[in-house]
Amino acid sequence: MQNISTEEQVENHFVVDVNIIFSGVLSRKGIYKKLFKEYTLYTPDFALIELSKYREIILKKARKINRDDFRDFTLFLFSKIIVVPDYMISDESYRSAEKLLASIDKKDVAYLALATELDLVLLTRDKHLYEGLRSKGYEKVQLFEDFVEDLSD
Repeated sequence: MQNISTEEQVENHFVVDVNIIFSGVLSRKGIYKKLFKEYTLYTPDFALIELSKYREIILKKARKINRDDFRDFTLFLFSKIIVVPDYMISDESYRSAEKLLASIDKKDVAYLALATELDLVLLTRDKHLYEGLRSKGYEKVQLFEDFVEDLSD
């Protein structure tokens, strides 16, 4: 797979993990609409498996939301995400991600492998993942809260 090449493109492209999708669907906050509308976002197909695991939780929490609003917002978010099949990610990117995440959280390998493959920043709400990667010298990871703060500056 070819990396995103120009600096301008890289600044507007991110790999997002499932917790950003999950919280976006449930919160429906404007910041998520802005993120998904103004940036190009990628996620590995593994995110769909994770979302399926939390189907009951999502549906339970969604009962508090107007059904039409929930459906429309969910469809909007998913119309803006590029889901990348795992066969598009090289073995080298997977090995690199597995090595970095061995002592942090192995379930995030697909996200980090995709970010590595595309040479993009991994955007996450997972502080444990963020801090673990940063402690190992990996800098292409950003907390969602910091991203939101940077937007308002």
